[in-house]
Amino acid sequence: MKTLENNLTVFSENIGRRNWEYQYDNSLIHTSNATKNYLNSKNVTVLKCPRISPDLNPVENVWDIMSRKVNENGGQFYSVNALKTAIESAQYNLEPETLQTLIMSMERSV
Repeated sequence: MKTLENNLTVFSENIGRRNWEYQYDNSLIHTSNATKNYLNSKNVTVLKCPRISPDLNPVENVWDIMSRKVNENGGQFYSVNALKTAIESAQYNLEPETLQTLIMSMERSV
């Protein structure tokens, strides 16, 4: 819940969308009443998909892209802050075109 509160608005602004859809994989943490209430209060449309279905969830590809970027130079970090900085850099440097391609692939899969 705190992750959504701290990142939802910033991420939405970074991808230039005010009305967007949130997809989760039906795991218990995503279906808690607190999460549902928060998303509802922000008027976020929720797309549900079966648990453990990475082929239907484009964010799994985002995690892979970010992981490869973080680890591209051997992935050796000597502090938590250095790792955090690398993860944040990977997130903020995601190309909008890449995200749009992943979103479009989702529409083709359904």
